Amino acid sequence: MLTENQITTLRTAVLAEPTLDAARVTGDDYAIAAWCNAVASPAYKVWNTTTSTEKIGDAITWGSLTPVDTPDGTATFTNRALAAQAKQLNLQILIQGRETLSTGRSNIRSGLQDALTDLPTGTSGALRNGGWPAVKLIIQRNATNAEKILTSGAGTATTPSDLVFEGQVTPTEASLLR
Repeated sequence: MLTENQITTLRTAVLAEPTLDAARVTGDDYAIAAWCNAVASPAYKVWNTTTSTEKIGDAITWGSLTPVDTPDGTATFTNRALAAQAKQLNLQILIQGRETLSTGRSNIRSGLQDALTDLPTGTSGALRNGGWPAVKLIIQRNATNAEKILTSGAGTATTPSDLVFEGQVTPTEASLLR
């Protein structure tokens, strides 16, 4: 449900949208709602509120989470393996036993990014990526016109915006926008 401030903001956008001139004049609230609920063009990226852990798991480069070097008994190898294990444990805490993850929360995204980047598991401890770029892409989506209007930020794949409003504008709500 839209707040009064959101209605005011959306009304300004609807009144300025030339493709909605006829819908406003004729009171076609379904057309106004359809425009509000259409995917914004050009694309405007936002973080998903939730994402399936199955999709996240499919995007992870699991082989990068374990050292490629053969254990040699040195403290250096042990330290690298422990650092990799700590990242694995953080990832396990985030996704194990859950069907979805609250990827709209910045601390959850930070946890995923930390667990999946700078893994000291390459040859001689070279840093590897556990799939963060792929995970980052699947935990975002294109916003609708209404969602885009009611949020702020870059709205790019590099820097998606946080949602302020998520959902569909109903024809009843659209009647308040003309």
